Amino acid sequence: MTHPEPLERHLRVMGSAAHLVVHGGSDELLDHAEQRLRQLEEWWSRFLPDSDITRANQAGGEPVWVHEDTLAVVARALDAWRQTAGRFDITVLPALVDAGYTHSVITQAAAPEVRGHRVGQSALVGVDYDAGTLTVPATTAIDLGGIGKGMAADIVAEELMELGAHGVIVNVGGDLAVLGRPLGDTSWYLGIEDPLRAPEHLAFIHLEQGGVATSGTTVRRWSTPDGEIAHHLIDPQSSAPSPTTILTVTVIAGDAATAEAFATAAMMVDGPAAIALLHEVGLAGLAIDADGTVHRTLTMKDFEG
Repeated sequence: MTHPEPLERHLRVMGSAAHLVVHGGSDELLDHAEQRLRQLEEWWSRFLPDSDITRANQAGGEPVWVHEDTLAVVARALDAWRQTAGRFDITVLPALVDAGYTHSVITQAAAPEVRGHRVGQSALVGVDYDAGTLTVPATTAIDLGGIGKGMAADIVAEELMELGAHGVIVNVGGDLAVLGRPLGDTSWYLGIEDPLRAPEHLAFIHLEQGGVATSGTTVRRWSTPDGEIAHHLIDPQSSAPSPTTILTVTVIAGDAATAEAFATAAMMVDGPAAIALLHEVGLAGLAIDADGTVHRTLTMKDFEG
């Protein structure tokens, strides 16, 4: 039964809070979205011992059969590596483990052992659609991280529209896919949280469709044995947590996976350089420094207000 009012559901998946909004749909669509997100988590999580990603990481460089969606998300991640000139790289998992990210910050689940020890090897990861296999070099290991959340949001949003929804928002850990139209309006209105004053917002945007993603160092962080604070955003050039002074970067793009890849890439540099990177590829966004300074692309004015 189609409901005349928007339907919503909150859940936890992929180590994050997720929020589903469906306009012109039914409870069955929410059920489908939740089941699909949990299915993708089962295939993509590095914290599950039998996931596609874990099996590929532990195969010692041999091809491993994986689900088609897994091939698609890894291929998209490799595209992002090329598009960001290596700033976004899924082969940073060995460095993540070295930095101490061995347990889920959200659930405290321990990740399976990682065989690899090198980073920056995305060029050697193999996706074979004909054979249905994924090959991770024995010298490294992959972690889909944020692009997994972004692409999961994209996939589920597209499927909900195909199943008859009028409009949807799929938010997985701050990565949002927006499609269709809200009932009674022509665009969606979204808030960008202020990392220094959460849950207050520092900006509001209107978006007809596309993706929005926020990357930052304020959630997945921990103390090292020597008392230093580390976070999960590894700079592929140094194999260490990025020294950026940015707290968060929010990017608006045509889809959530693209927004996530460039939000992560922008976290490898300082605020002005992050904005320059987004300008270079024609994306809108903003970056917030630890002192509260907000850097905006010129194109953010097209979305704010």
